[in-house]
Amino acid sequence: MGKRVHPLAAFAANVLLNSFGIKRQSTEDGIPELGDIPEILALRKKDGAVVLILGRRESGKTILAQRLAEILERPTYAISPEQSTPHWIREIKLEQVSELPPPNSALILDDIPVYASQRDYTDTFIRALEQLIPVVRHRRKIILIFSSQSSGLSDKYIMDSDIILLKSANMLFSDLERPSVVKLYKQVMPIFDEMSLRQQQKHCFLFSQSWKGLVRVNLPHE
Repeated sequence: MGKRVHPLAAFAANVLLNSFGIKRQSTEDGIPELGDIPEILALRKKDGAVVLILGRRESGKTILAQRLAEILERPTYAISPEQSTPHWIREIKLEQVSELPPPNSALILDDIPVYASQRDYTDTFIRALEQLIPVVRHRRKIILIFSSQSSGLSDKYIMDSDIILLKSANMLFSDLERPSVVKLYKQVMPIFDEMSLRQQQKHCFLFSQSWKGLVRVNLPHE
């Protein structure tokens, strides 16, 4: 059996949720899995949405994005310049983003600012990337999953997100991140700091309009 979350971390997560006045599902260790959260399950019925995953490099953002896509039960595509994808996710190129994926699917952009920053901002494909949010919401009916360090993202990606999932941050996050992101991280980093690196990989914090708290993340199927 895997190591349970440190009791102080679980207690701190409960305090955080209580401060929001929000109840969560009871589970064996008091921490629900990502697939148990109603706001995550509700994405299955949405025409289009944007989920933003923020965290330092090698904090488990890619696994989290893949687990979310698995829960959505939609055909899934990914632009992933630095990571391999499971067999059930079709990998595509940035150049294909104007045509793929089709409606009613999910698209993972895995650390895409790292890839995009290597190209000319006037490039037509980069401009198409900038227009993805209104396109997926209103025409393509796609669930867009951004995985990134927020310092590499445009502000509109953060402002337009339906759900934000936080993994552990860089130790210099207060100097590197935007004020709005720093405000979120100051709430959750004391909890992450009580976890081992292994436990940090297995958890994230979820922020939405109606649910906020610590969440377990199961490994996606290969």
